[in-house]
Amino acid sequence: MRLRSRVLSLIVALTAVVATGTPALADGPTGDIVYATRTGGKVVALTFDDGPSPDWTPKVLDLLRSRQIRATFCLLGNQVKAHPELVRRIVADGHAVCNHTFNHDSLAGLTPEAIRADLTATSDAIRAAAGDPNLPIRYFRAPYAAWGASPQVAASLGMSALAWTMDPSDWDGSPADVLVQRLSAQIYPTAVSLSHDGGGDRSATLAAYQELIPRWQQAGWGFELPATTGGPYPPACTSPTWRGRDSYVQGERVSRNGRVYQARWWTQLEDPGNAWWVWADLGPC
Repeated sequence: MRLRSRVLSLIVALTAVVATGTPALADGPTGDIVYATRTGGKVVALTFDDGPSPDWTPKVLDLLRSRQIRATFCLLGNQVKAHPELVRRIVADGHAVCNHTFNHDSLAGLTPEAIRADLTATSDAIRAAAGDPNLPIRYFRAPYAAWGASPQVAASLGMSALAWTMDPSDWDGSPADVLVQRLSAQIYPTAVSLSHDGGGDRSATLAAYQELIPRWQQAGWGFELPATTGGPYPPACTSPTWRGRDSYVQGERVSRNGRVYQARWWTQLEDPGNAWWVWADLGPC
């Protein structure tokens, strides 16, 4: 009887693989809070909060594209509704998307029902702005780290609660050289860095990363996405799927077989998985 049960379970799992192209998953995210990257080694995850901002998000995206890096953007629902074109650009560049509530309110004293309403409205706004009702939103971050019941509610909505371990306090008005010092002192393997692309003047943040990212890369640091809880999960690609007869210009990003690639220059027909001379592999979704 036990053997028969195992065989039936295997048949169900294989049926799910055939139907969806990905393994069936028994568990979703948990109420645990993430403090590390999804892989080990000399890597760090860059995360940016409170956007998108028309003043600073495009400049941050330009920097990340020039350095062939993917990051995580924790988006506010009110900013998403105001600047949907920036959400589409974030997604097109293959960055991970994070729900940061609608109005940056503290969730600490709210009921689970109120938290669910806020997070659902924010995710709906992100997906509407992106033009993709199925856009994967793997992460949630509570403003002020005032978690309350939100990690469990986020998990029920398919999101992992995302914290941080590097904080340059770029919201306090410090100049770029001070932010560079703080980040340099805090970096360590698998760290999650919190910075901001919205919510104010982020010129110092931008300048700090313009200096630090090339320095870190030269020193052998890589860049990863944050971990998720309760996985493993199928790839969550946000950038558009590569199509063999489309033309791509330098810098454009595509997804292919669960990985993200960036064009080194104009290309057409070459499969990103095989044509390393025209496509840079930016890693799994």
